Amino acid sequence: MKKKFIVPIMALFAACLLVLTGCGGPSAEQLIREDLEAQFAEVKADNEEMLETIESSAGENFDSLGIDPGEFMNTYLDGFAYTINEITVEDKTANANVTVTAKSMGDIVNEFQLQFTEYLSGIDLTTISGEDELFQQAGQILLEVAQSVEPQEVDCNFTYSQDDEGVWSADESAASELTNALMS
Repeated sequence: MKKKFIVPIMALFAACLLVLTGCGGPSAEQLIREDLEAQFAEVKADNEEMLETIESSAGENFDSLGIDPGEFMNTYLDGFAYTINEITVEDKTANANVTVTAKSMGDIVNEFQLQFTEYLSGIDLTTISGEDELFQQAGQILLEVAQSVEPQEVDCNFTYSQDDEGVWSADESAASELTNALMS
């Protein structure tokens, strides 16, 4: 009589194990969401690695303009946000649609050029003590422009791929997708 109960119970136990193992780990969508959240969490003005990268690539330009890179990043990132809208997974590829809210670097550069040109056309260059004074004024105008530009929303699509070991990672196109969003 015991054997009659044990066989169905064992079959039920085995079925439950199969179901539970399928639910054991995070889904592909969750893994991708966590990766996106971790990546976007790094986009902040007090991120030392990001500041070091900016200083090493443009530090001399900031110095000549009299701008502290940290101050510029605080100004530029004011209003930065993101929303993960949808993650679609198909086999070993996925697409994550994210709305990024940020100030457009393209708008900042364009407005800076207009305002600096206007400044230059309105001054008597003989009253300027030298290039340093012009650069300092340019830096001040750049900061003011960066403060005045309003953040805008841009949709980005990040492609992810799963490797043979089951690890999901963003494709190389992610960097250019984000760069395009920040420049638009």
